[in-house]
This record gives sequence, C-alpha cells and structure tokens, in this order.
Amino acid sequence: MKSLGELNFLEYLGHEERNLLSSIVNWKSEFDLFFNLDRIFQEPLRRITVSSGPVIVSQLYLFVHFYLYFSASCLFRCHLSEAFSSLRKAIDASLCAYKMILNPESERAYLERDKYFQYIKSNIQREIKKDTSLYPLAHELISIHDMCSEYGSHSDISSFFHRLERKETEDEKSNMILLYYFQFPRNEEEFRFYYLSMLQAFYSMFLIFKPFLNENLKIIDPKWESTIDHLGPLLNKLRKASYEKFGKNP
Repeated sequence: MKSLGELNFLEYLGHEERNLLSSIVNWKSEFDLFFNLDRIFQEPLRRITVSSGPVIVSQLYLFVHFYLYFSASCLFRCHLSEAFSSLRKAIDASLCAYKMILNPESERAYLERDKYFQYIKSNIQREIKKDTSLYPLAHELISIHDMCSEYGSHSDISSFFHRLERKETEDEKSNMILLYYFQFPRNEEEFRFYYLSMLQAFYSMFLIFKPFLNENLKIIDPKWESTIDHLGPLLNKLRKASYEKFGKNP
C-alpha cells in the first residue's frame, strides 16, 4: 500500500477499484447481507409517488437509501472515515423523519429549518433521557451515531485511525510515520464489526420508515415481510458475535 505522495490520480482510482473488487470477493457472505437489506429498501422505492403521504418523508427515505449505497461503497473502497461520516448523515435524516412520522405537525418546522431539526440527534437524545420509552427505534442509532461522530466527522486525530503506520529504519531516530490514502483495519474481525454496524444501522433506519410505508404505499408482499423479519435478528446475532471476537464492548 502506497502512502501519501506516492500515488498519482489514476493510480489512486485503480487502487479504489481493486479494493472494491477485493472486498466483494473476500466478503461474499457479508455482501449477501447488504443485498438483502437493499432489497428491503428497494420494494417501496418502486411505489413511492408524489401522492404517497408527506413528500418530505418520502424524500428523506430516498436520501437514506442513497447513503446506504454511498456508505457501503466507501467502506468497500477502504474509506472508513468517509463511510462513517455518510452513515451519520443518514441517521440524522432518519431521526428527522422519525419525529415527523410521530408528529406530522412538526413538518413545517423542518421545512423552515428550525434548530430542533438541525440538532436532531441531541434533541431526541435529551427527550429519551427524560422518558426512555420515547423513540424506541432511535436508541441504538444514537449509539452508532456517537461512533460515527468519533471517527467520521472531524479532521482531528481520530480521523487518522487505521491510516497511520510507523515504519522502522536502522536508525531508530529516523523512524518514519506513513499516512495512507486508504483506511482499513488490519484485523479482519474489526472490519466485519464496522460493516455489520453499518448494516444494522440502516436496518434500524428502515424500521423507522416502515409504519409510514405500510400506511401510504399499501405494500402487501409476504416475501418482503419475511425478509425483513429474518434479516433483523440475523444482523443482531452476527454483530454480537463480532463484538465477542473483536473484543469490543457493545
């Protein structure tokens, strides 16, 4: 892997594509999980129209689906911080939709750029602290949002994780610190942990929209429902197993 200053633009693009293809080949079973999650999102996309309930909620659903693709493509191309940054935006969008689905009168405040929605995660988190029964689908998303904020939102030292490497030389005083264009864990289980966290986050986001979709799109598809019911417990099981192997505290 070449460090900063050792790649030109065409070489950089070539490395991105190789990372993408390698990820798809090496993580085939995990990619199947992504495929099933995408199928869940895709079914309503075929039915959404301007008359499908509040337009802004439908637009946020489209926005979240775009970030599902963008986050996964960043992760597969070994851009972890960028994957986390886009995941964080998708969570923000879902929390905004959650508020409007539960309280349709708040849509005007959203359209008028009310500060409540500009700081949606903090405001919902504050409400949950007062009453833990509120926003049950948001609790885990807030936890993942915090992880994204640590690694994917700022240019502080945390954004360099898995990007720095110390290269020893014969003279210890001249040891080099290399900064890489691409960012990926050396530990395979750690990569799986981040990937499953991303999938579980988007699955939880979908569940936020599901009551809205059921009410406005009149979807009656047993196979679609079965995939939804099966995927959630499976992602939860795999993510917990990854915690144990990776040694992270969930």
